[in-house]
Amino acid sequence: MDIAGYLVHLWDLRSAKVIAGIAVVTLLVVLVGGHRALVSGNALANSRVSLLFWFSNTLVTPWLALASAGFVMAYGALGLPSLSSSAWQAVPFPLLVLIAFLANEFWIYWSHRWLHSRWGWPIHAIHHSDTHVNGFTLWRIHVLEAVVMQLFALVMISWMGLPPAAAGAGALVVMLHAVYIHSPLDWDHGPLRMVIASPRFHRWHHADAEAAYNTNLANAVPLFDWLFGTYRTPHRLDAPMGARSAGVPDTDFVSLWVWPFMEWARMIGEAVGVRPRPAAKPTAPLGLEAETYRLNGGRSDRLS
Repeated sequence: MDIAGYLVHLWDLRSAKVIAGIAVVTLLVVLVGGHRALVSGNALANSRVSLLFWFSNTLVTPWLALASAGFVMAYGALGLPSLSSSAWQAVPFPLLVLIAFLANEFWIYWSHRWLHSRWGWPIHAIHHSDTHVNGFTLWRIHVLEAVVMQLFALVMISWMGLPPAAAGAGALVVMLHAVYIHSPLDWDHGPLRMVIASPRFHRWHHADAEAAYNTNLANAVPLFDWLFGTYRTPHRLDAPMGARSAGVPDTDFVSLWVWPFMEWARMIGEAVGVRPRPAAKPTAPLGLEAETYRLNGGRSDRLS
């Protein structure tokens, strides 16, 4: 496939088009009544940190693109079977975008699931640290998380051989929808809740409550959560956002940037016996044996 073209489309997700899309979605949220959740003092402080992560990650984007190109070439050198780009020539472009969108969703689910593992969580905790989740929270990711997500994407798209324009368009749709689901609105999609994710679906994922851990990992298609046993739908969402219960700060950019390295150092120290292991707080595994539970008076049931 055209590696250079694909990287241009995939890495250009911080372009003026995406920023304009975020601005439009955020404006709509303000107009329909989410303004209080966006303009409080603490919300503004959280959004400022999210934008700092966007800016700092943008500075290293060229280096990440070069590293990605090297990874794709190394992957290609392995000679693993893959689809030929000619297989897509007769497919209409809108359908190609839909296929790329679903492929993006599939790798996002599994990369996101890894990020909620023991060694992936120190990276992903930065995204979950926002205590006032809104459209800007999408950009609150550590540069290492960008690397992980990119590697998953490159393997998937390289194997599929999708045209770069379709791959980039599919990724753009995923990004713009991600702005919507981070909006500070308790909206549900009713009978369409399994087809397209709602803000309620994803805000439950961001809830700082044990019952919400490792649930609703899909970005836009909840069907993946249902298929792999991580789907939960709250009847009422009344829980704080963030990761303060895990000791993760919300408005300290420097502390958040070094957080993964400090956590890994602590975990390695515990593993080799350098530091005593503190009593661990029990957390819900991905299996989530408990099928029903109550959270602040709201009930969340597993879809059967």
